[in-house]
Amino acid sequence: MDEHCRITVVGERRQVDLAVPAGAPIASYVGTLARLCEQEEADIMPSAWSLATETTEPFAPEWSLTELGIVDGQVLYLRDMIADEYTEPVVRDVGEQVAQAAQGPLDHHWNARTRTIALTVLGLGWLVATLIVVAVRDQVSPGALAAEALAAGLVLPGLAWIAAERAWRLPRALSAALALCAVPVLALVAQTLAATNWGERMDGPHAPMTSAGLTTCALVVGALVGAFLAYAGAPGVATAAVLVGAVVAAVLGCFLAWMKADTVQSAAVVAVVAFGLLTVAPALVGRIVAFVSRRAEARRPASRTEDTVAAAVRSATVLLVLWSGALAAVLATTLVVLADSRSAYAAGAAGCLGLALLLRAGAVRLVAEVVPVGLAGVVGLFALLLVGSGHFGWPAYAGPLYGGVTAAALLIYGFRRAVRRPELPPMRRPQWLTGLGTVLAGVSVALTAGTLGLADWLLDLGRHM
Repeated sequence: MDEHCRITVVGERRQVDLAVPAGAPIASYVGTLARLCEQEEADIMPSAWSLATETTEPFAPEWSLTELGIVDGQVLYLRDMIADEYTEPVVRDVGEQVAQAAQGPLDHHWNARTRTIALTVLGLGWLVATLIVVAVRDQVSPGALAAEALAAGLVLPGLAWIAAERAWRLPRALSAALALCAVPVLALVAQTLAATNWGERMDGPHAPMTSAGLTTCALVVGALVGAFLAYAGAPGVATAAVLVGAVVAAVLGCFLAWMKADTVQSAAVVAVVAFGLLTVAPALVGRIVAFVSRRAEARRPASRTEDTVAAAVRSATVLLVLWSGALAAVLATTLVVLADSRSAYAAGAAGCLGLALLLRAGAVRLVAEVVPVGLAGVVGLFALLLVGSGHFGWPAYAGPLYGGVTAAALLIYGFRRAVRRPELPPMRRPQWLTGLGTVLAGVSVALTAGTLGLADWLLDLGRHM
């Protein structure tokens, strides 16, 4: 029987990998470990070395690694047990601790500059909301509404561009907000003009698209024009990401309008595309941030005090979280529509995508990315079990029964992982789960083709061959 424990000992200068007696007290060999790691020794007060994990206090030197539950491969750190013996106590006032705890991203004073920014943002929101409400309530003529919205959609990104060219002290976030207001405003312009000029031509059976398809196509094309003007007026990570999203929405919306897709078919296509964008989100976000950073550095070289790498990492993290959250919201909505439909293809696509989302959530590392993706998958499967089960002739108790069994299985698995001893080696994620998620995504693409009628078309083609 091997009575040695293989560990990695980390010191201030070096780290060593070696085997030590598992049953011997730490004090019997810790001095040798300190010499191997080249730890500094004080002449007046020698150090009292011991071992510790990264987050715990130093172990008592008379204990052995076996008694402490240390296993092979664990990383331990050399700690001086009397290093802080003569350190003066630190006395802090309660007010100082409260002030220190309050420091963070939300700790901003309500000064004149903040009030100015808040009023500007309020004005932008008020303008966009006014145009939308007036269009919905049909309070003015379409020509006057389109002219006013077109003027706003051109002036706002132009104002952001002038502020950048003349180096005005305008915050980047406010400049991006000015420019991005062109997206909903110009989408409204396109929808108004399309409904006025071509709305009546979409009622016949030989029309190229339905009236809903015309509205969708006009909205996404107008949003694409607005996104292009927004990026031209205020180049940045936010406007570049909106431009990429507008391009995808324009292509997808025009395709669905040309196909005359109904609600279920549109939801299936949008869900598959959203899952694909979610899969490539890390790489796409990295490319967007790198492209914007290169363009910004070409226009204005960074100063020596500016940490461009840290700024790029923060921008990429924020954009990845927002991108994942937006796509997760789209997926949750479309999966509910698919689960509530009476199409077997749509229900199968909802189940495959829901499981694929859960597997995807288990593979990412950021908590802010895991939560929305996991919730989207849970919403899709929950709706499929409890709402969609009644559309396929299942007994009334089938949906609640399967939902309860799923909840019990999740609770048992989570409780088992929660009470697992921390000294045991961590459980690694099986590699085959990633492959399973890819297979489910591929199956969902095939089922989406079925919702579009391609399967029936292929069957009819085979019968006539």
